[in-house]
Parts: sequence; structure tokens; C-alpha cells
Amino acid sequence: MKKRAKRYTAADIMSKHVICVMKDADLRDLGKLFLSKGITGAPVIDKDGDICGVVSQTDLLFYQLTRDDELVVPSDFYQAARVEGRPIATGFQIEDVNTATVEEVMTPVVHAVLASTPVAAVAKMMTQRHIHRVIVRRGMKVAGIISALDVLRVFGG
Repeated sequence: MKKRAKRYTAADIMSKHVICVMKDADLRDLGKLFLSKGITGAPVIDKDGDICGVVSQTDLLFYQLTRDDELVVPSDFYQAARVEGRPIATGFQIEDVNTATVEEVMTPVVHAVLASTPVAAVAKMMTQRHIHRVIVRRGMKVAGIISALDVLRVFGG
């Protein structure tokens, strides 16, 4: 006999093998991880393994679309350098694309529940807060993750 949806808990539907990212990870590495693992977000942890945020593809996209971090670097190098035999124009700009970390773009608010939380409460949280994933925690450590699809599987049969 199947459990009724109201009796399922977070522990029943969570994914236990959670891909977490370190808060000091490089954004290029984060993008590669999302693509290679086919995920759209992940919990962020600190050096002690404690949850400190969540990062998603939306966070990455927002960062890429809103940043304005071109650097103008004065240097004698640019006076002597040549491109196709011509001097480089004054104000040559270098875009530093590899300096941001996960901590700079993550959402520092963690929507988390305990393993014993009823799935109905998880669904309500996701709906009210407009979120796609909820972290299941044990203390300050990640015990699992629940996606919107995990919740739909319960209520959709």
C-alpha cells in the first residue's frame, strides 16, 4: 500500500547524493559543473562543510548580464606592444573574466528543512517563496536536496 502524499516526509523524496560547491570556487568551474552534471543549482558550503548559501543558473546569468568590470590598466607594455605592426590604441582594456567566486553571486539565504518535514510543508514553502529547490539539513550540514520535480512526483502520482 502506498503512503498518501500527506504522509511523505522530506527524507522520503530527497536526493541524498548532493553536489555541493565551495563558496570560494571560481564561476567558470561552477558553470562547467552545472553543464557536466546536468544540474541547475547547488548548495554552497564553507571550508567546514556548513551550508552558507545556494547558487543557481539564474544567479550566474544575472551576474553575467549585470556586471560592468572592465579594467583599464596603465602600463608601459601597451606603449611598446604592436598588433599587426600597429601600436595598441590608448585605453586598451582587459576584461578579467576569471575573478568572481561563487560567494559573490550566490543567494546567502538558505531555504532548508529537516528530514522529518512533511512534503506538503515543503511544497507550501516552495510555492510561497517561489523557489525551485529546498535543502534538507542535518545541523548545518547538507543531508539532501528536494527539487520541484521531486515534489511533483509525489502529488502527481
